[in-house]
Amino acid sequence: MFVNRINELKSLEDEYIKESATFSVVYGRRRVGKTSLLSQYIKNKASIYLYITLSDLNTQLVAFIQQIRKFAPDSIAKHLKFDSFEEALEFLATLELKEKLVLVIDEYQYLAQLDKAFSSKLQKIWDMNLQHSKIHLILCGSVLSMMHSEVLAYNAPLYGRRTTQFHIKAIKFNYLQEFLPRCAKLELMQIYASFGSIPKYLNEYDSSLSFMQNIEQKILNKNSYLYSEGNFLLKDEISDARSYFSILESISKGNTKIGHIGTSLGLASSYLTKYMQRLIELDIVEKEVPITETNPLKSKFGRYKIKDKFLNFWFFYIFKNYNYLEIEQKQAVLDEIEMNFNDKFVSFAFEDYVLEDILQNPKKYLNFTPTKVGRWWNNKEEIDIVAFDENNICFIECKWQNRVDIENVKYKLIQKATNIKHNKISSYQVVTKDEYLNSDT
Repeated sequence: MFVNRINELKSLEDEYIKESATFSVVYGRRRVGKTSLLSQYIKNKASIYLYITLSDLNTQLVAFIQQIRKFAPDSIAKHLKFDSFEEALEFLATLELKEKLVLVIDEYQYLAQLDKAFSSKLQKIWDMNLQHSKIHLILCGSVLSMMHSEVLAYNAPLYGRRTTQFHIKAIKFNYLQEFLPRCAKLELMQIYASFGSIPKYLNEYDSSLSFMQNIEQKILNKNSYLYSEGNFLLKDEISDARSYFSILESISKGNTKIGHIGTSLGLASSYLTKYMQRLIELDIVEKEVPITETNPLKSKFGRYKIKDKFLNFWFFYIFKNYNYLEIEQKQAVLDEIEMNFNDKFVSFAFEDYVLEDILQNPKKYLNFTPTKVGRWWNNKEEIDIVAFDENNICFIECKWQNRVDIENVKYKLIQKATNIKHNKISSYQVVTKDEYLNSDT
């Protein structure tokens, strides 16, 4: 199923219609939908698609040559033979093509791993040959650290050659319904808080089963694909995974400040800094600061969260319970999910949904278009969402509860809002579970 990615497709098409050669970099974590995007893009186009693995490089070169033959003159196609990818690319650049050819090298980081000098070789080939051809070169990768070191970073061999780049991220909540049209709104929020919004994970969900049956069969089952996904995802990126796993488990338990993470692990905050920075670079963790901070880099109120909701769920319920799950004792874990999933996961997912929805549909909530939207907190108080522009500010509380005393919540919100000094026109809102369930969108 191909859902959304309209902007990315449009930008790729814009690259295709340019008369000159173009060079795109597509990157993002595993399972996010990069290959589906590229498959959609190359439909009905002259294209060569290479999916690189860590298997023998010569075998993959043979597969490359077979695809090149389709575009070579008949007189030489059968006899084509190259000793290296470089020779093959140089030949490809010499072909007189009737239309632009799209060359996709998927999981490019493995090619760079098999041939340590390949990115430098490709830089030279691009400069000398490919940039003068009728080719749209696309390098796609899911090991973010290697894509940065080989292509994106300032000191990377291919830095400055790309004409566009696309960081493919999880889909927005509002597109979940397209993946799961049979699911009611309550179930969609539960799915968002557990399976997350990575397309591959959503495709695992079986709408014919109940939500808890899906959790049991698709995540807690040791033979299921998602059961080991956290392990595979991180070990692709990190060789020394033990420390990172401990940090992520601590964050999933609610330790969001670096001091609290350190205390839970018996480690000094200064020792954790390099690990946190690495997790941020890998797009696994993000650091938040209060939305009103004028100098976010120097904020003393920074806190960390796991970006992907499935990973957050996986570390809290799966990783710590491997001893039970490996011997098929799932009931204790299911009981824990029944007991605290709503409070620990769905309520926060609901906040994220409202924040995301405000950014996409501000008129649904506000009588102004905000320039900033985010969370706010200090040492004592916290406000779920604060949205403001030059003249207006709105304070918002999100309540995922069956019964909400809205007036009491709003009264407390007004009291908390006095901690934020400003000269704007203030308004206050309480967004509830019932409001979400009864809305048309």
